[in-house]
Amino acid sequence: MRQWLHSIGARIFAGFGLFILALAVFFILTARTTRDQANLLDQSLKWDQAKGEVSKLLQRVEAMRAYALLAARLPEPSHLHVDAHQSLDRLQSGFAGKLEALRRAAPHQSATHERLFKHHIAADALLDALQGLVPPGTRKAELEVDFDRLWQVDELLDNPFSPGSDLTSRLDSLETDLVILEAHFSESAAVTDEAVQASGQRLDTLVRWISLFVLLAGLGIAGGVTRAIRMPLLKVRARLLYLSRGIDHPFSMPDRKDEIGEMARALDRLADGLRRTREFSAAVGRGQFDATYTPLSEEDVLGKTLLAMRDDLASYEKEMEAKVEERTETLSKQTAQLEVQREEIGRLYNDLTSSIDYARRIQGAILPSEPNRKLIFDRNFVFHKLDAWRMFAAVDCTGHGVPGAFMSLLGHNALQHIGKVYTKPGKILDRLNELARTVLHRGEGSGLDAADQVPDGMDIGLISINLEEEILEYAGANSPAYIVRNGEVIELKPDKRAIASFEPGTHAYTTHKVPLHDGDMVYCASDGYADQFGGPKGRKFMRKRFRGLLSEMAVMPVEEQEDQLHSRIENWRREAEEDQVDDILVCGVRIRLG
Repeated sequence: MRQWLHSIGARIFAGFGLFILALAVFFILTARTTRDQANLLDQSLKWDQAKGEVSKLLQRVEAMRAYALLAARLPEPSHLHVDAHQSLDRLQSGFAGKLEALRRAAPHQSATHERLFKHHIAADALLDALQGLVPPGTRKAELEVDFDRLWQVDELLDNPFSPGSDLTSRLDSLETDLVILEAHFSESAAVTDEAVQASGQRLDTLVRWISLFVLLAGLGIAGGVTRAIRMPLLKVRARLLYLSRGIDHPFSMPDRKDEIGEMARALDRLADGLRRTREFSAAVGRGQFDATYTPLSEEDVLGKTLLAMRDDLASYEKEMEAKVEERTETLSKQTAQLEVQREEIGRLYNDLTSSIDYARRIQGAILPSEPNRKLIFDRNFVFHKLDAWRMFAAVDCTGHGVPGAFMSLLGHNALQHIGKVYTKPGKILDRLNELARTVLHRGEGSGLDAADQVPDGMDIGLISINLEEEILEYAGANSPAYIVRNGEVIELKPDKRAIASFEPGTHAYTTHKVPLHDGDMVYCASDGYADQFGGPKGRKFMRKRFRGLLSEMAVMPVEEQEDQLHSRIENWRREAEEDQVDDILVCGVRIRLG
């Protein structure tokens, strides 16, 4: 119990207990004041009701006076006289009971009540006597001749010789006492109303002050509890944050007997353990395997693990020293072997580089030179000295290095031979497919197994132009051709079959025939340009973008187009820092007619 009194829960309980006690006092005082005010309101309502009853009795007295005079004067017709008697009976009925109720409402006005009962009894007797002298149905003519009865009626109504004993005097006295009683009730009601108003003001003031007190008390209690709990917790939190970064705290922790004090002491032990762990780890790292370390407790798994690590490292160091000596000798032998291998790799690299350079020279040698290209397609050429058909092709052979170069030579020589016999591009490609399969020993009649046959081939786009007839003929094997005319790109679709990929006679390449216009720009290209990776997202250039580029640069001079193609693909490749993935070949011819 004593330990609980120092806990955070006890402080919170005390703070909320004081706040609840203040609320309880507030509710008790409010309830008491409200109850007193309700009692005053009930009393004020009773006074108002009693005052209303007095007003009704005064109205009855006035009515009695009027109906008594009406009964004494015998009005015509006779039923009015009867109604007057009935009204007097009704007004007299219950009058005493009303007076008794007023006596209970104002018991301190006993003298007034005595007079009221006295005057009521006397007036009641006089009214009965009046009704006896002039009973219902009495004729006026009959009363006028009976002077004795007429005299008695007048004396009963108003007797100047005996003032205070006639009906008029009794009714006046009754009214006077009722007015006195009404004034008493009005005064009592006014006093009660003032008390109700004062009680309401007191209740309003009480509510204001108690609300202010509860608010201030709540704020004070909350502030005190928060200050007593939050500030130490902030210090504990700050120290935990420092420890999470491997730094001990630079300030002192609170010395308390509650849960926060327990956490602070636990953090002190943890910080000391981390410091000792850091020092022990540094010593072991320096090779001081005889360093000592004491775990925080029997359950300190980290401390026991560190001790086991120290012993393992000491044992491992001994093993490693032995292995180092053993492997030093082995490395010496391996170094000598690596030197021999390095020399062999250098020799192989030089051979490979020479092979690639030789293949580049072979491929460069078979490509038409710029003077030859201008000779064939220059608009000032004298047409009668050469055949009317002019051909060019874009060929992409499989293989790399020397194998690719020999495949290029094979295609070049075959086209040179076939082009002297045929002019139709489709027929040339059919014959090229046949020759390539024969040279590469492809097919069932080659005498080789399928695994031993050379799988190489080529993609080609072949274009034949007749400037005299203004006609272009094209055939392609996986390589399309493009004609740019007035900014519009016309794409000529190839056959989806590579050269040397099928048996001769099973398929024939299609020859496309297109009329030419002056100024047309004709292109044929391998797939290397469209397949190059680059750009902001490292994607392929793609044929759609390539067609757009052709349309954009077709209006330029041919020399500038070649520079534009080179700069555009280089910028595209470098934007994504990509290497060139394939050989790139683009051929272009400007058509000049006339």
